[in-house]
Amino acid sequence: TILITCETSGRLIPEMLVSCDVKSNKNQAGFASDDAVDVCGGEVAQELGALLRAPVLSQKYRSDWIDVSRSLHHRNLLGDLPRSWPAERQQQLIDVAYHPFRAAVETAITRVLQQYTFVIHLSVRSFASQQGGKRRRTDIGLMYDPSRQDELDLCTDWINDLYFAYPNLRVRRNYPRRGTTDCLTKAMRGRFPEDHYMGIEVGVNRAWAGRRVRLRDEALSQFAESLRRCIGVADVEAA
Repeated sequence: TILITCETSGRLIPEMLVSCDVKSNKNQAGFASDDAVDVCGGEVAQELGALLRAPVLSQKYRSDWIDVSRSLHHRNLLGDLPRSWPAERQQQLIDVAYHPFRAAVETAITRVLQQYTFVIHLSVRSFASQQGGKRRRTDIGLMYDPSRQDELDLCTDWINDLYFAYPNLRVRRNYPRRGTTDCLTKAMRGRFPEDHYMGIEVGVNRAWAGRRVRLRDEALSQFAESLRRCIGVADVEAA
């Protein structure tokens, strides 16, 4: 069965920290901008959830304050503003925004595995259409651990199926980054055995996924239908 998460679309700032005397009100207001919110990734996660009839867990707090996809030791775990806080206040943010989301994902996976043989965890986010002045021409990236045979086979079959079923959708493996980088799916691989857990990051290019037009909706529908075919079921079971 399938579980979908999105770690980057949160809009909230923990209430207990908003009133704290952190630098200045001007700085806090700057970090309340929606520019860093992954609206596109959040929308795609919800749409895939509906298409696949799978539950979606979305982080509600802002990833430019704390990135719950990172491990606790990662240098980019905290955003610029929280990084300037004393350790006690940073820990408050971690306790409120980080640990509960991680625990919720683990609990959801555990519940699935109590009923089914395996779970496919899709961690959805979007990426910018350009980086370093170079255009990213891929529509969707599937990021996985190539040392896990089931993840390798699933992504290979998925891309091959889409090539024939919907060739207009450009899909690449382990792009725009490797699936073994510090991320939520990597952390969950450490919690669950590979014969029961497959963690795939799904990265969608904002250049097309952010535009609500017919072809975009058709592409997402074909993307979901292709996954159904690859795992051999007509209707995906909800977790």
